[in-house]
Amino acid sequence: MARDASAALIARRWRAGLAALIALGLAPGTCVRSDIGTRRDAASVTLTPLQNRSGVSGALAVTGVWRMSSAHGWFGGFSALVAKGSGGLVAGTDRGFLLDLAISGEGTPRAVPGSFRFAGITGRGRTEWVDLESLARDPATGTLWGGFELDNLVVRYAPDGTRRVAAPPSMAQWSINSGPETMERLADGRFLVIAEGGTDDDTPRHEALLFPRDPLSGGKPLTFALAAPAGYDPVDATQVPDGRVLILLRRVRYAIPARFDTAIAIADPAAIRAGGDWPVRVIARLEGGIFADNFEGLAFVPSPQDPARGSLWVVSDDNFSIFQRSLLVRFDFGPPSVAQPSRHTSPPGHQ
Repeated sequence: MARDASAALIARRWRAGLAALIALGLAPGTCVRSDIGTRRDAASVTLTPLQNRSGVSGALAVTGVWRMSSAHGWFGGFSALVAKGSGGLVAGTDRGFLLDLAISGEGTPRAVPGSFRFAGITGRGRTEWVDLESLARDPATGTLWGGFELDNLVVRYAPDGTRRVAAPPSMAQWSINSGPETMERLADGRFLVIAEGGTDDDTPRHEALLFPRDPLSGGKPLTFALAAPAGYDPVDATQVPDGRVLILLRRVRYAIPARFDTAIAIADPAAIRAGGDWPVRVIARLEGGIFADNFEGLAFVPSPQDPARGSLWVVSDDNFSIFQRSLLVRFDFGPPSVAQPSRHTSPPGHQ
């Protein structure tokens, strides 16, 4: 028995050490590199079409895959995505940058020249907050909101360039590295914010907030929990035309290099109850092939011809690693595609 206990202890320590090593490799700011220039350097961004579309099962069909690249020293780390009307996207990085992407029909997306800009927060002295993990946007005004981990802040970017920072008390106790990874402004003006980290190691519940309006404008949020599939964490969300919300879920497979599994789930905001669990249904699984990368951003873009349909986009965070890429993937999305769950879409351990 003592020998068995000792072996179990060694195995736990080995797994913990490996997890810590992988986490260190995935954490922002841990990579030491040669001269990377300055933040203000102009960025020339190229999107290269890829033919590999393997790795997806379920209700969604891949209609395009592109690799994004740039020689800019700060390019990469895409961790958030939001629609900019029917013709564009705004992507955010965990180094505190924003990038505008123009999209048109079935063609290759185009990075808007000069749009790669620093949007992090600079405090007094050398204090900075750059770990931008989520984005939300008001389509009527163009106002953007960004969710930052570390101190769990929400930043509002007005169209005139001014910004305002707030630290909602309801997010104060969230983990410094698993905070507001998901944020979405719903069509009725409410804000959905979900913590990446679970409530504990044994349950797949994630603290979530539903603000009655802009989180910077006051108002006590309704608190509840997202009931994610076992092993998966929520990393982004987007609302679709029928009012439901799609949630991007990620699972890390600890190895060297790390591998990732991704799932897309759907949930109805009408089912949110104070103090309760918000159930989700997985509609697609993205595993292996191009989807072995670390996808962290999700956005729905409505079709100009039929607002009930459109395209669903996901973007990956390369973690500034030679083993990973900045990928942009497009799916066709319409009501028939999510009418029924696929018998192959439930991740292991989730019914």
